[in-house]
Amino acid sequence: MKTEFIKLCRESDLPSGRGRRFMIDDENEAAVFKIGGEIFAVDNVCPHNHVPEIFNGYIEGHNVSCPVHGFTFSLETGLQPTGFGCRLRTFRIVREDGWILIEKPEESRFDFGADAYE
Repeated sequence: MKTEFIKLCRESDLPSGRGRRFMIDDENEAAVFKIGGEIFAVDNVCPHNHVPEIFNGYIEGHNVSCPVHGFTFSLETGLQPTGFGCRLRTFRIVREDGWILIEKPEESRFDFGADAYE
């Protein structure tokens, strides 16, 4: 299957140290973060409570904590620092001529099975 990327925004439009919400398609939305010179994209829907608020999460290093119940996830891997519990889906980002592009996911945001994130 061919990888499809969707243009999100100009890199300069991303706030530093905060998240921004983007709709990828009708079923998927991403929380995109610019931390230092790095860009991270994760599912905006928390796998713990299914609330689309990860973009409003608290940032510490390369981790984001859901603002609703405080579950913390790595922006790099989607895993919780403890290694236990649910996992936040991550998306591949590409920079192209000042633009940020995100890989379109094959599965929907409601596919919370463990094998969906391997």
